Amino acid sequence: MPLNGTHAAAGTADGGFASVPRGPRTAAGAVRAACEPTAGPSGGPREPKPRLTGLEQRILAFEARWWRASGAKTQAIADELDLTPEQYYQHLARLIDHPESAAEQPAVVRRLREARDRRKRAH
Repeated sequence: MPLNGTHAAAGTADGGFASVPRGPRTAAGAVRAACEPTAGPSGGPREPKPRLTGLEQRILAFEARWWRASGAKTQAIADELDLTPEQYYQHLARLIDHPESAAEQPAVVRRLREARDRRKRAH
Protein backbone atom coordinates (compact mmCIF):
# COMPACT_ATOMS: atom_id res chain seq x y z
CA MET A 1 0.00 0.00 0.00
CA PRO A 2 1.47 3.41 -0.88
CA LEU A 3 2.23 5.93 1.83
CA ASN A 4 -0.25 8.76 1.36
CA GLY A 5 0.01 10.67 4.64
CA THR A 6 -2.71 8.67 6.39
CA HIS A 7 -0.76 5.48 6.90
CA ALA A 8 2.78 4.63 7.89
CA ALA A 9 4.72 1.49 7.21
CA ALA A 10 5.64 -0.64 10.20
CA GLY A 11 7.78 -3.73 10.23
CA THR A 12 6.11 -7.07 10.93
CA ALA A 13 7.56 -10.15 12.56
CA ASP A 14 8.24 -11.81 9.18
CA GLY A 15 10.20 -8.81 7.87
CA GLY A 16 7.34 -7.42 5.77
CA PHE A 17 5.58 -4.15 6.27
CA ALA A 18 2.04 -3.51 7.45
CA SER A 19 0.02 -0.36 7.05
CA VAL A 20 -0.57 1.42 10.37
CA PRO A 21 -3.09 4.29 10.61
CA ARG A 22 -1.46 7.55 11.66
CA GLY A 23 -4.56 9.46 12.63
CA PRO A 24 -6.42 12.51 11.31
CA ARG A 25 -4.99 14.23 8.25
CA THR A 26 -5.92 17.79 9.18
CA ALA A 27 -5.18 19.92 12.22
CA ALA A 28 -8.92 20.35 12.81
CA GLY A 29 -9.36 16.57 12.71
CA ALA A 30 -6.54 16.13 15.23
CA VAL A 31 -8.10 18.66 17.61
CA ARG A 32 -11.55 17.08 17.22
CA ALA A 33 -10.15 13.59 17.87
CA ALA A 34 -8.30 14.79 20.97
CA CYS A 35 -11.42 16.42 22.39
CA GLU A 36 -13.82 13.54 21.81
CA PRO A 37 -14.38 11.29 24.83
CA THR A 38 -13.65 7.61 24.43
CA ALA A 39 -16.55 5.20 24.65
CA GLY A 40 -17.44 3.74 28.03
CA PRO A 41 -18.59 0.17 28.68
CA SER A 42 -22.17 0.93 27.62
CA GLY A 43 -21.05 2.55 24.38
CA GLY A 44 -21.68 6.08 25.68
CA PRO A 45 -18.98 8.61 26.46
CA ARG A 46 -16.73 7.72 29.37
CA GLU A 47 -16.57 10.34 32.09
CA PRO A 48 -13.20 10.66 33.82
CA LYS A 49 -13.55 9.72 37.47
CA PRO A 50 -11.83 12.15 39.76
CA ARG A 51 -9.96 10.06 42.31
CA LEU A 52 -8.69 11.04 45.71
CA THR A 53 -4.99 10.72 46.27
CA GLY A 54 -3.61 8.77 49.19
CA LEU A 55 -2.87 12.02 51.03
CA GLU A 56 -6.41 13.30 50.42
CA GLN A 57 -7.86 10.05 51.79
CA ARG A 58 -5.63 10.31 54.86
CA ILE A 59 -6.65 13.94 55.42
CA LEU A 60 -10.35 13.03 55.33
CA ALA A 61 -9.84 10.09 57.68
CA PHE A 62 -7.79 12.32 59.98
CA GLU A 63 -10.52 14.98 60.02
CA ALA A 64 -13.10 12.30 60.86
CA ARG A 65 -11.42 11.72 64.23
CA TRP A 66 -12.76 13.58 67.24
CA TRP A 67 -10.45 16.26 68.61
CA ARG A 68 -10.92 17.70 72.12
CA ALA A 69 -7.95 20.08 72.06
CA SER A 70 -6.75 22.08 69.07
CA GLY A 71 -3.12 21.85 70.24
CA ALA A 72 -3.23 18.06 70.06
CA LYS A 73 -4.71 18.22 66.57
CA THR A 74 -2.08 20.71 65.40
CA GLN A 75 0.71 18.48 66.64
CA ALA A 76 -0.91 15.38 65.09
CA ILE A 77 -1.16 17.16 61.71
CA ALA A 78 2.60 17.60 61.72
CA ASP A 79 3.36 14.14 63.13
CA GLU A 80 0.93 12.00 61.15
CA LEU A 81 0.51 13.87 57.86
CA ASP A 82 3.83 15.73 57.67
CA LEU A 83 2.00 18.95 56.82
CA THR A 84 1.88 22.38 58.40
CA PRO A 85 -1.55 23.37 59.77
CA GLU A 86 -1.83 25.88 56.90
CA GLN A 87 -1.20 23.20 54.29
CA TYR A 88 -3.63 20.85 56.00
CA TYR A 89 -6.48 23.37 56.05
CA GLN A 90 -5.79 24.42 52.44
CA HIS A 91 -6.07 20.77 51.36
CA LEU A 92 -9.19 20.34 53.47
CA ALA A 93 -10.84 23.45 51.98
CA ARG A 94 -10.34 22.06 48.46
CA LEU A 95 -11.38 18.55 49.47
CA ILE A 96 -14.84 19.47 50.72
CA ASP A 97 -15.78 20.45 47.17
CA HIS A 98 -14.15 17.39 45.55
CA PRO A 99 -16.84 15.05 44.14
CA GLU A 100 -15.22 11.92 45.57
CA SER A 101 -14.86 13.33 49.09
CA ALA A 102 -18.55 13.02 49.90
CA ALA A 103 -18.46 9.38 48.83
CA GLU A 104 -15.36 8.72 50.95
CA GLN A 105 -16.40 10.52 54.16
CA PRO A 106 -19.97 11.85 53.80
CA ALA A 107 -20.46 12.91 57.43
CA VAL A 108 -17.15 14.78 57.56
CA VAL A 109 -17.78 16.57 54.27
CA ARG A 110 -21.33 17.52 55.30
CA ARG A 111 -20.07 18.89 58.67
CA LEU A 112 -17.27 20.87 57.02
CA ARG A 113 -19.56 22.31 54.34
CA GLU A 114 -22.09 23.38 56.97
CA ALA A 115 -19.34 25.05 59.04
CA ARG A 116 -18.07 26.87 55.93
CA ASP A 117 -21.59 28.03 55.07
CA ARG A 118 -22.12 29.33 58.64
CA ARG A 119 -18.85 31.30 58.43
CA LYS A 120 -19.88 32.80 55.08
CA ARG A 121 -23.28 33.86 56.42
CA ALA A 122 -21.66 35.44 59.49
CA HIS A 123 -19.52 37.74 57.37
